[in-house]
Amino acid sequence: MLLTALTAMAMTTSELPPQPMTIEIVADPITDRVRASATLREDGHRLVVSCDPSRYDGARIAVHSRRWLARGNVFSGNRPMIHRFDDQPPRRMMWDVQDRRGLLTRERRVDSFVDHLLASETLVIRTYDIERHRFDMIFRLEQVRPAVEQVLQACEADWEAHRNPERNIFKRWWHEMTDGIGG
Repeated sequence: MLLTALTAMAMTTSELPPQPMTIEIVADPITDRVRASATLREDGHRLVVSCDPSRYDGARIAVHSRRWLARGNVFSGNRPMIHRFDDQPPRRMMWDVQDRRGLLTRERRVDSFVDHLLASETLVIRTYDIERHRFDMIFRLEQVRPAVEQVLQACEADWEAHRNPERNIFKRWWHEMTDGIGG
């Protein structure tokens, strides 16, 4: 009887719809600089698309695990992590790993990752914990596009107000994402 109840509970929780991405857009009260993030939570893990133009150029992708991640290279802190969007081929990329967080920062890598993130339904990230056990973080990507676009728009507006517009990568992203929409 107890086993049947536990099985029913497990089946019910696995069929719950994914939580929507949470959005945080904060303007500094002194400098008016904006930082923004969109966070997707799934099974104790978090996927975060963020920007903080006052601290770094461009967007960043972070994955926060409920498990301690295997350390990266002694000198760079980087380690390869494999990810796969939907039924596309798996990709291996170097992530800056520290404690329970993996960070993807290089512009080309982030651009590619965000493009796939916006067009996909599922993301699987495979990595190792500190005891060298392989595990997967699975994110259902329903309804992530509006949240990520809102974060990139907020960053673009900040970038326009405080930086040289010719160097604005958010402007390029936004125009590529909305190309042909609304004239």
